[in-house]
Amino acid sequence: MTPTDRRLVREITVVIVVKLMLITALWWAFIRDAKVPVDPGAMAAQVVAPASSKLHTTSGETHGQ
Repeated sequence: MTPTDRRLVREITVVIVVKLMLITALWWAFIRDAKVPVDPGAMAAQVVAPASSKLHTTSGETHGQ
Protein backbone atom coordinates (compact mmCIF):
# COMPACT_ATOMS: atom_id res chain seq x y z
CA MET A 1 0.00 0.00 0.00
CA THR A 2 1.25 3.42 -0.84
CA PRO A 3 1.06 6.29 1.66
CA THR A 4 -1.75 7.82 -0.40
CA ASP A 5 -3.76 4.60 -0.15
CA ARG A 6 -3.27 4.42 3.61
CA ARG A 7 -4.37 8.04 3.98
CA LEU A 8 -7.48 7.38 1.89
CA VAL A 9 -8.38 4.29 3.96
CA ARG A 10 -7.89 6.27 7.18
CA GLU A 11 -10.05 9.17 5.92
CA ILE A 12 -12.84 6.84 4.77
CA THR A 13 -12.74 5.03 8.12
CA VAL A 14 -12.98 8.31 10.01
CA VAL A 15 -15.91 9.48 7.88
CA ILE A 16 -17.77 6.19 8.39
CA VAL A 17 -17.20 6.26 12.16
CA VAL A 18 -18.38 9.88 12.39
CA LYS A 19 -21.49 9.08 10.35
CA LEU A 20 -22.31 6.10 12.55
CA MET A 21 -21.89 8.24 15.65
CA LEU A 22 -24.15 10.93 14.19
CA ILE A 23 -26.84 8.41 13.20
CA THR A 24 -26.69 6.87 16.68
CA ALA A 25 -26.96 10.28 18.33
CA LEU A 26 -29.96 11.22 16.17
CA TRP A 27 -31.66 7.91 16.92
CA TRP A 28 -30.95 8.30 20.63
CA ALA A 29 -32.31 11.88 20.69
CA PHE A 30 -35.43 11.52 18.52
CA ILE A 31 -36.47 7.93 17.89
CA ARG A 32 -35.52 5.88 20.95
CA ASP A 33 -38.63 6.77 22.98
CA ALA A 34 -41.09 6.82 20.05
CA LYS A 35 -43.58 4.04 20.51
CA VAL A 36 -46.52 3.20 18.25
CA PRO A 37 -49.41 1.51 20.03
CA VAL A 38 -50.88 -1.36 18.03
CA ASP A 39 -54.42 -2.58 18.60
CA PRO A 40 -54.43 -6.33 17.83
CA GLY A 41 -58.10 -6.27 16.74
CA ALA A 42 -57.60 -3.38 14.32
CA MET A 43 -54.44 -4.99 12.94
CA ALA A 44 -56.25 -8.28 12.35
CA ALA A 45 -59.07 -6.44 10.57
CA GLN A 46 -56.54 -4.74 8.28
CA VAL A 47 -54.80 -8.01 7.45
CA VAL A 48 -57.96 -9.96 6.59
CA ALA A 49 -59.86 -7.06 4.96
CA PRO A 50 -60.92 -7.68 1.35
CA ALA A 51 -58.97 -5.91 -1.35
CA SER A 52 -60.34 -2.62 -2.62
CA SER A 53 -62.86 -3.09 -5.43
CA LYS A 54 -61.77 0.10 -7.21
CA LEU A 55 -58.82 -0.51 -9.50
CA HIS A 56 -56.38 2.29 -10.18
CA THR A 57 -55.65 2.80 -13.86
CA THR A 58 -53.15 4.93 -15.67
CA SER A 59 -55.22 5.69 -18.75
CA GLY A 60 -54.02 9.26 -19.01
CA GLU A 61 -56.96 10.80 -17.15
CA THR A 62 -56.16 13.80 -15.00
CA HIS A 63 -57.18 14.03 -11.40
CA GLY A 64 -60.60 15.50 -10.68
CA GLN A 65 -62.36 14.38 -13.87
